[in-house]
Amino acid sequence: MPAASVDLLVIGGGINGAAVARDAAGRGLSVMLAERDDYASGTSSGSTKLIHGGLRYLETFEFGLVRESLAERARLLRNAPHLVRPLRFLLPITEAQKRPAWQVWLGLKLYDLLAGASAPGPSGRLSEDEIAGLAELRSQDLKSVLSYWDCETDDARLVIAQLLDARALGADIANGREVTAIQALENGYRVTLRENGTSREVDARFVVNAAGPWVAAVNALTDPQLPARPLRLVRGSHLVLAMPTPVQRDAYTLQNPDGRVTFSSPWLDQRFLVVGTTEEVQ
Repeated sequence: MPAASVDLLVIGGGINGAAVARDAAGRGLSVMLAERDDYASGTSSGSTKLIHGGLRYLETFEFGLVRESLAERARLLRNAPHLVRPLRFLLPITEAQKRPAWQVWLGLKLYDLLAGASAPGPSGRLSEDEIAGLAELRSQDLKSVLSYWDCETDDARLVIAQLLDARALGADIANGREVTAIQALENGYRVTLRENGTSREVDARFVVNAAGPWVAAVNALTDPQLPARPLRLVRGSHLVLAMPTPVQRDAYTLQNPDGRVTFSSPWLDQRFLVVGTTEEVQ
């Protein structure tokens, strides 16, 4: 039997693959998505549950990246208010941290400026009375507390919402569908799929590799082989804890003495607390 044919075949059912499939289907392309395991089973269900602009990237002068991320935050707030909600972040300033209060304050104001009118709220500084009302915050060595706004989300539900919309737009979406080979053709690719215990072939004009940390393994399936590309992996460490008493209603951005930044944010109607950080794997 001749291979089926689509405009675009997307490999990976995380947030990136889901978003690509939805966007392409919305533009009238025929789309197939292949997810080997389950939707959002990797990074897209193990994140810090935040939709943010990347405040820390201002330190490395990546203003374009921050502006782009803030524009995407605004788009998600507008399109999925049931899944993406504004959340106030508190940023304690202590004696031990490396970044002085004035530097952090300027960074927050620049963050507001890059967000423009789409910002969920303005940054600021808490009064002494407001700080005294934060029962969960240790006062030892505390100099001040700054605040800014970002957003939280249910990351796995956000992926499913994208996939359902892509399917409603005509995309062929399936999990348990594994790509086992990618053969380059004169005008596209022939992709071999394993699904329900059987193999079949699909011709695609374009293939998008959205496999996340497994992107190199997918590239290795191509014939002829793609040139090797350097791949930088990052690893997030997250703990999901029962919400302590008193309930923490705000999120915290905590600056550690070694320069790392840790987030602590309420999740699932303040029933849990997600504590985590993202670090580069050397």
